[in-house]
Amino acid sequence: MDRRIREQFFESEIAEMFLHYLQDWYFGAIGVEFNQHTWRYLLPRILEVLASGETLAGVGIEVSLNRFPTGVEENWLEKEWSVLDRFQRMYLRWAALSGEDDFDNVLCTFGIAGWPLASLFDQVLKLPPQVLAERFWNDWCQFPTPGVWVSSFWEHSQEQDVYAFYRSSVLYRMMADLAFKDQTPPELAERALAVAAVIEGEESWT
Repeated sequence: MDRRIREQFFESEIAEMFLHYLQDWYFGAIGVEFNQHTWRYLLPRILEVLASGETLAGVGIEVSLNRFPTGVEENWLEKEWSVLDRFQRMYLRWAALSGEDDFDNVLCTFGIAGWPLASLFDQVLKLPPQVLAERFWNDWCQFPTPGVWVSSFWEHSQEQDVYAFYRSSVLYRMMADLAFKDQTPPELAERALAVAAVIEGEESWT
């Protein structure tokens, strides 16, 4: 970290911490086991910055919450967990609707921070199919060779489950059903069909 920022880092109230102080902190390496007390202090400001759409870490949004296992419920008091889990659910839905980031990057943000993958996948499947069609078309289909794309920040132990979800028959059926509904606008139907084709082309269950 910048020496001046390091020396002044804990001098202000957390609500008044400058954004560039946090950004410099994310730029610095963590070489020792991270202290939960410090994470508790920083987390309200970190969540505020995420909610505002500002960038915390230049390498990607994915590393915003993983310096401590934020998504492990047992690490928190009941009231703390209520806030954290509600934030996660609201942010994931907002990310899907807004299209601000690649959707997998946001899913990865919570996945590598400790939120259970099964819960995250369930939240995705409860989103409106038309929203998922737009998101996955934007993330997977606008390339010379369309395909399922995942963030490089996923833990190696998680990658297989993430790929399996994106290539699942459940997600394929959601996209195919949307594509062939009479009420689906033509452009959206084309995008849903393109997403379904990507899933079908990458998985053997078909």
